[in-house]
Amino acid sequence: MMEALDTIGDLLMILGSLFALLAGIGIHRFPDAYSRMHAAAKSPTLGLVLVAVGAALRIRTGTAVGTLALVAILQLLTSPVATHVAARAVHLRMNVPQDGIDELDRDERDALNRPTS
Repeated sequence: MMEALDTIGDLLMILGSLFALLAGIGIHRFPDAYSRMHAAAKSPTLGLVLVAVGAALRIRTGTAVGTLALVAILQLLTSPVATHVAARAVHLRMNVPQDGIDELDRDERDALNRPTS
């Protein structure tokens, strides 16, 4: 049974490492900022979670499993927020061609024109 858990843990860590590698390649190869942000947010998060689960299956101590779970949870909480902030900054600072109404730009202009109390 322990050998099966070790093998599954090894496979998960290898798969997680491959996701992180693909993210690095995507950041380098994708043409625009939005595509690069997608590659920088999605794949490394999944890769880290897979590596954490694989390491937890290999180590199997309470402290290590708790620490790895905390790492995975914090990554899942912070990565979307950081990507959202980066996307907003890119959108506000770059001239990105858009079809239709740019609601973020409209909201920013409205916020600047709002009187302060």
